[in-house]
Amino acid sequence: MNPASRATAARPSLDEVPALRSDRMATVRQVIADLTDEKLAATTEPVVEPGYPEPKSFAVRRCLHVILNEEWAHRLYAEQDFDVLESRSS
Repeated sequence: MNPASRATAARPSLDEVPALRSDRMATVRQVIADLTDEKLAATTEPVVEPGYPEPKSFAVRRCLHVILNEEWAHRLYAEQDFDVLESRSS
């Protein structure tokens, strides 16, 4: 299997999703808790395996912004979906 396709090949059950989500959130919380000014000013090591993005360094601050912005967008979509589901049950 192409390593870049692992995420699309994963099919957790609905019962597994909350535990997986909780695990990911704990990881992000720990990374943020461990950040220092020095770590935040650093750059990442290029990933040499095939996939996206192309192998290069990124500012850690930029990576953190991407993660937080994506999390915010996912939350907005989830809240929108909950609003639609709620309106259907009323």
